[in-house]
Amino acid sequence: MTDESIIELPFSSKRFTGEVEHTELTDIDRAVGSFFQSVVHSLIVTDKARKENQEFARMTERPPNTKLYSGEFQSPQEFLMKLSAKVGKKVKQERNELLPTGYISRDPTVSFTDGSDYTDVTGFSEITDKNDKTLYRLNKSFVRLTYSLTFLAWNKSTLSRIALGVMMWSRHQKQGRPHVFKAKTMISELPVDIAIELTGMKDVMSEPAEIDHENTRLFASTMRFEVITEVYESESLEHVQGRLEIREGRHLE
Repeated sequence: MTDESIIELPFSSKRFTGEVEHTELTDIDRAVGSFFQSVVHSLIVTDKARKENQEFARMTERPPNTKLYSGEFQSPQEFLMKLSAKVGKKVKQERNELLPTGYISRDPTVSFTDGSDYTDVTGFSEITDKNDKTLYRLNKSFVRLTYSLTFLAWNKSTLSRIALGVMMWSRHQKQGRPHVFKAKTMISELPVDIAIELTGMKDVMSEPAEIDHENTRLFASTMRFEVITEVYESESLEHVQGRLEIREGRHLE
């Protein structure tokens, strides 16, 4: 009886290298900001001659990128100071054109969701090269994020109108109004679309706060809302080549 192999079987296996990459929140912030910018831009008023509507009517005629900004600000005063510096002397000449406006910011707290609708999915897909060689294995989880919308106006009634319009828009999502939208991002050199779902407003508009800007009185108010979004993780894989040998068995007496 020889010790030579009877059969040799080559094999290839995938092994986790220990390296992982995950998507982050910047692209989600941009998508959420763009979504609510379009919501605010959709609000109109037809009776523009009515005194109570005139400030709001001015806002409806402006470009969408002047109605809602994105960023982290310590207070409405800081936002207004930076906005005034950005637009420069034009504000002093046409100060009524600056307001109403607002900004959106995200709470730094991030929590993972629980429940049957948003469970972790391990190994739900793979990324391959042009030769169908698997390079990465993808995992997916869902996180809950809270955003704040802060608006500023010369009049309390204008703030109420904006807040009511945004909240009404979010409550009637089945009338052709999307409550799920996408953020474009990259992971492991692959462009992916991340789903974001608006789950609802967390609370109604807060009591308008009177603030002072360059010795001028104006008002600010904040509302909060919540989204659930996907987060992807890729596991880097390496391919291991090997050979399985089958030898002749030995008889044991």
